Amino acid sequence: MTTSTAQFASTANARTGIRQLSMSVLIALHIVPGALMTAGFVALAPVAAAAGFPPIAALVAAIGIVLIPVELGILACAARREAVGLGGAITYRRAIALRRAAWLVPVLILLGFLGFGLHQAIEPGLIHAWFSWLPDWYVTPIQMDRVGDYGAPAWIVTLAAYFVLNGFLGPIVEELYFRGFLLPRMERLGRWAPLVNVTLFSVYHFWSPWQLVARVVAIGPTVYAVQRTRNVYLGMVVHCFLNTLGVLLVTSMILGRL
Repeated sequence: MTTSTAQFASTANARTGIRQLSMSVLIALHIVPGALMTAGFVALAPVAAAAGFPPIAALVAAIGIVLIPVELGILACAARREAVGLGGAITYRRAIALRRAAWLVPVLILLGFLGFGLHQAIEPGLIHAWFSWLPDWYVTPIQMDRVGDYGAPAWIVTLAAYFVLNGFLGPIVEELYFRGFLLPRMERLGRWAPLVNVTLFSVYHFWSPWQLVARVVAIGPTVYAVQRTRNVYLGMVVHCFLNTLGVLLVTSMILGRL
């Protein structure tokens, strides 16, 4: 492949007409929002602690204050640069037959659930071996043995925000950004595009790097399905369901200890 990186940054996919981004730009657009999100988490952690909130409140706040505005801001800038509306920057919006979605969504959810679930068997070992130098509040922002250290009002506010931001708004924006915007702009990578996309998406989660492999395995099938169907809403449904399920499980355990 002799075409230069600079050319990739300004040319369109010959088949679809979608502007393709250089690999360096793609890596930056995948990674930088995660670095900013993690910086926000770290910066807000002492603020949350001083206000009597658990560490997870800092992570949730960073979703609303950093992650969502940054990713929507990049989308808005891209739409302006490409002279299209914000919706025009989201390329994968092809309709999908209801009958097809009816079996595909449950299968992708099941694969995601299995991927994350099976990873739980090795996750403690990974954390101990590679990430034990990190503070406890960073590795485990919700510590079940310390639920009682925080008042019920703090937990109720935190869990409500956790449900809305981590269960719905965060995943929706992430899917718009990573699958609706970035994935189509790396189609020149062909069959490798979904794998590169989900791997960089996993790396982007600097606040939980021990789940890198889990995310590739659990979310990879959904990314391939989104590219195949050209339907970003498929990713939204699966992502929101998996996150919401996790939030509800954690919430039920916390409420049982209050």
